[in-house]
Amino acid sequence: MTVFFIAICFGIAPLAQPTGLAQTSSTDTELLAKRSGHQGDVFLVRGGFNVFSRGLDSMAAKLKKRGIKAKVIGHRSSDEAVQTIIQNRKKFGRKPVVLIGHSLGANAIIRMAKQLRKSGVSVTYMVTFAATKPDPIPRNVRKATNYYFKTDGWGEPVVKVRGARANLKNIDLSKTEGVHHFNIEKNERLQRQVIRNVLRFVRPRRSA
Repeated sequence: MTVFFIAICFGIAPLAQPTGLAQTSSTDTELLAKRSGHQGDVFLVRGGFNVFSRGLDSMAAKLKKRGIKAKVIGHRSSDEAVQTIIQNRKKFGRKPVVLIGHSLGANAIIRMAKQLRKSGVSVTYMVTFAATKPDPIPRNVRKATNYYFKTDGWGEPVVKVRGARANLKNIDLSKTEGVHHFNIEKNERLQRQVIRNVLRFVRPRRSA
């Protein structure tokens, strides 16, 4: 008590830090992520001229009805989307990242994954519809599904970079009647498959 009185009289700051003024810890960041309700990042990337790939819009609407917030963008906006994902990782901690793309948008999401790898961000689930000139899948992708055409359609198979452990499936639709490059992402059966997988990785909420 005497020491405390002397410290006040001579303007000496107490050594002990007052309760409640501790710096933000990693535990605080995790609590913030839980309270924020941030599910993760789900981006659907359109192909050429941002006028095709409208099946991605209907898929995003279906995801919204299931409680998943998804954003549709043009492939030229992919760099901005990458920055959004990186900022959300810093703000909310580790959350699922889902990338879905058609045609040039399919090419773009692989490049997005490569950019995210440089910042230490993993991609939980990736779907490429009829990628025209895809790069190899980078090491930070956990699961990838590529719908392509071995014959009678534009869309190439996808490979992984050496050492990548992604669960990669190439699904050939060249013998599927009525499905081609310009309507593949509109196919109801394929949309159901993709939505079912998204729901495996991203937790729905009541209002998205």
